[in-house]
Amino acid sequence: MRTRTAEGNAWWTLGGTEVLDVMSSVQALIRKGQIVHIGTDAQKSSKRMEFVTVACVLNPGKGGRVFYTRRFERKEISLFEKLSTETWLSLDLAIRMHEAFGLTADRQQIWVHVDANPDERYDSSDYVKQLAGMVAGSGFPVLVKPNAWCASHVADYAVKNKHFRARMRAA
Repeated sequence: MRTRTAEGNAWWTLGGTEVLDVMSSVQALIRKGQIVHIGTDAQKSSKRMEFVTVACVLNPGKGGRVFYTRRFERKEISLFEKLSTETWLSLDLAIRMHEAFGLTADRQQIWVHVDANPDERYDSSDYVKQLAGMVAGSGFPVLVKPNAWCASHVADYAVKNKHFRARMRAA
C-alpha cells in the first residue's frame, strides 16, 4: 500500500528509489535499536524556496539509511522564517514518528538537528536558542551546528541534488 506523509509528499532514498511507506521503513529499523536523526535544509531558487527534510537511520559501525522528501514554497521569506520552517518540518516529523511508533517517553531514539549556528559571526546565531528550545521543549534531543550534521550536511547534499550529479558522473 502506498502511503505518504501528512503533507502527501513522496519520500526517496539517495539512490533514487521511491520509498512507498517511509514510516514503516523507519519503524522497522528503530525496532532493531537504531537511532533516527532528522534535519531539514532549504535552498532558494529564482521563484521558490525548496525545503528538504531528511531522516537518517544510523546503524553504528555499519552505516545507515537516508530517506528524504521535498517541499516547495512560492514566496520570499526571511532568515527567521526559513530557519523556523526548517526546524518545524523536522520537529513535526519527529513528533509523528514518535506517536506512530509508540516510543518510550524519553524519546532518545529520535534526534532533531537544527541548521543554525551559535557562532555570532553567523546571522543564524540570533535564533539558535529559540529554535533549539522549540525542539527541546517538545522533549527531543537537539543538535545545532557544527554538530547538526543531518541538517547541515545530509539535507544540504539532497537539497543541492549532489546525489543525482554523483550518479550521473558514475554512469
